[in-house]
Formats: sequence, C-alpha cells, structure tokens
Amino acid sequence: MFARQQKARLSRFLGAKGAPRIAYLLLALLLVAVAGLLAVPAAEASAPFAATSFNPHEQVGHHGAADHHAATGLTVKQAGLYVLRALYYAVLLAASGMMLWVSLLPQAGKEQHLRGMARSWSLPALRALLLVSMLYVFVNVNDLLQGYSGTDSSEWLRMLTETTTGRSWLGVLLLALLGFIALRLPDPLKASWSLLLLAAEAFNGHVMALSSTTTAILFDFIHLVCGAIWASGVVLLLLYWRTDRKEAGRFAERFAKAAWISILALLLSGIGMTWQLLPSWLYLIYTKWGILLLVKTAVVLLIGATGFMLRRRAKQGKLPTGALLRLDGILLGAVLVLAGALTYISPSPTTEPLSYHRMGDRLHYTLIIHPNGPGPNEVKLKVWLPEQLGEPSDIQLLLLPEGGNRENGVSVALRGDYADDTLAFPGFKETDFVAKDVVLRKRGAWTAELVIVDKAGESYKQTIPFRND
Repeated sequence: MFARQQKARLSRFLGAKGAPRIAYLLLALLLVAVAGLLAVPAAEASAPFAATSFNPHEQVGHHGAADHHAATGLTVKQAGLYVLRALYYAVLLAASGMMLWVSLLPQAGKEQHLRGMARSWSLPALRALLLVSMLYVFVNVNDLLQGYSGTDSSEWLRMLTETTTGRSWLGVLLLALLGFIALRLPDPLKASWSLLLLAAEAFNGHVMALSSTTTAILFDFIHLVCGAIWASGVVLLLLYWRTDRKEAGRFAERFAKAAWISILALLLSGIGMTWQLLPSWLYLIYTKWGILLLVKTAVVLLIGATGFMLRRRAKQGKLPTGALLRLDGILLGAVLVLAGALTYISPSPTTEPLSYHRMGDRLHYTLIIHPNGPGPNEVKLKVWLPEQLGEPSDIQLLLLPEGGNRENGVSVALRGDYADDTLAFPGFKETDFVAKDVVLRKRGAWTAELVIVDKAGESYKQTIPFRND
C-alpha cells in the first residue's frame, strides 16, 4: 500500500500538467551544475596518472588509430567500438532532436496530434539514450584506464571529474537522467535541455586536441544541433509514415523546410571544423580521415537531393513515397556509421620527422623534414664548411618520389635562416637554410638530391633516401 502511494506521488510529480515549482528549481540547478562542470578548466591530474602522460584522446585512439588499423587489421574490439560509437550518436541525436521538435511543434491546431505522437516517441528515445550512454561511457573509461589502476573506483571518479573528456561524458550522463524531467516541463526548458546535452558532447572529440578550442567547439556544437534536427526529423518522418500517412504528409511539409537549413548549416560547420583540424586541405585526399570525410560529404549531398524531392512533393500537397523515405533512412544510417568512424581516426597522419646527419672531411650537413608526411612540410638544412670557405655559394635540393621522373620532383626553394649553433665543429662554420610549405604529394619512398657548392667552386652531391609514411 505504501509503495503504491509513493509510486502514485512520483507519477503525479513527473506527469502533472503543470509541473511543481520544485521541479523547475531542481532542473535549473542541475543544468547550472552541468554547465559549470564543462566551463571550469580541468585540473591538473596527479599520480598515478599525470596530465602530461594521460591523454584521453590518444588513449581512445584519436591519434594514430588509422595507421594502427592498417598495420594490424581491424580487431573485434575496435569494430565493437565503432558500432557502439555509431549507436551512441544515433540515440544522442534522436533523443535531443525529438525534444527540440516537441518544443517547436504547436500545441494546438492541425499539428497538435503531431506533437503528441512525437512526445510519446521521445520517452523510449530517452531510455535508449540513458542505457547506451551508460554503456558507452563505461566501455571507454574502462579502456582509458587500462594500465592506470583502472580497477580502483577513485580513479574512475578522477577520470570523470578531472579531465575535459570525462567531464563531457559525466555531463551527458547527468543530462540523460534529467531528460525524463525535461520532457514534462515547458517548451523553453525542453529546448534548453536538448541544447545543453549537445553542448556537453561538443566538449569531446578531435577539437579538444587543438591548442585553441573555442571556435572549433562552436562549430562542433552547431554541427551537432543541425544534425540532431535533421536526423531526428528523418526518424520522426519514418515513424509517422508507419503510424499515420496523413500526419506523415503534414510533418513532411514542416520538416522539408527545416531539413534544407540544417543540411546547409551542417556543411558550413563541417567545413569550419575541417579548417580548424587540418593543417592543409590536401590532407582530405592524403589521409583515411579525409577520404572518409569526403565520402560522408557525398552522402550528405545525396541527402540534400532527397530533401529537395521531399520538399517538392510537400509543396505539391503529395505524400512522401515509401521508397524515398527508406532511402533517407539508409543514408542517415550511413552518415552515423561514418561519423562514428571519423571520431576514432586521426585527422592528421602519424608520421616520423626526418632528421638525417652526415659527417665528412670537408662537409657536414643535417637535413630535417617535418612532419615528413603527405601535404605541407617544413624543410631545414644545416651545412658546415671549413671556416676559410665560409658559407656555400649555391644550394640545390630536389625531392623525387619513387618511380617518378625529375619533372615530378619537388624543387625546394631554400632561404637563409638563423644558425642556432646546436652543434659546433672546430674549424667549421655553420650555415642554416629553411623552406616552408614544401608539399609532398604522395606517401611512400622518396629521394632527396642535395647539391652544395662551396666558394672554391667544389660541388658536393648527396643522395638521401627516406620515406614519409
């Protein structure tokens, strides 16, 4: 009897038409707490894992994952992480987007029934969000703390409270719990919950590895909000189609207008994030991350085409076709899978800088290529000649790809640089040269042909083989 009374009270608390003021206050306080959790800079971690050695992005696989997979093949564990990430994105976008749609759809008029149906579907979406996010955070934190006393519960707490990545996950978990309360509250609070949930996710991923993250986080947040509106709209459209074709046609007219804006904003914010992440646009064709991003962009463009057809049918007063809706659903699944993979692959290739030093009777030199990868590089050359000869009279450097002719080579325009005198050789004078933005157009084997001419007219030709993969 007592249990039933308590259950009834809880039901009245969560299901009352006008939620009690204490519910508003509780939600407001918790939202402020989550916002503060994300806004306050993460403290320096101490033993057993130090901030300098504990890098969540590197541990999870944000650095070098693509090269590791290429060398060892995709393991079952890695495939499971990809699938879990895609599922996590799916429920995150669906739950947050549905809450936005519920807050945007009118409470009266012809679209009143649309709102009621969307609200009823939001509840299972919130349940899925809570379960999947708990599983996702558990799996990733457990993976991160391998080798850092991960079995100690205090280390889990420190991971979730003392690192930006952990705080982001903790914010998502707290907001997933608050979603059940937010669903009962007025529309502005529903929308606030949804936006804060997506903001918590924006404090994670590749953007957090940048030296300056503010602009990148803003682009990521816009990307997530637009993705939530579009992805949940597709899900709702499919659900309406299976439940009530007339309501599906009514929602399609409203969704078609929002879809175009969302897709355009997705493309623009994606370009902004890519501009922040990549040192050069050439990395779009030189890295697996870039190729996957191009594939994802192509899929989004196809989605734009289906959105155009949906909008045209809506303007003509026609219902969307089942084939068109199924195609939209398939493309949505493809985007989510690609998005899950992109978060685990490094945008920049993992390379080892070249530092080649050669000693001789009349010549010492060091050739440095950094980062020694496809795309733009910085080339430095240090030359030591006998003091009586002084500086070289001429320097020529040509980088030749394997199997290519000299016309395909990269002529490096070296200019004088400040000599740092890191290595001093008695009787020799150091001269430094540098060239920036030297583009190596492909991965693989290369040969550097170096010609140094001293003031006495003697020429020294050196051949240096190296790889940039």
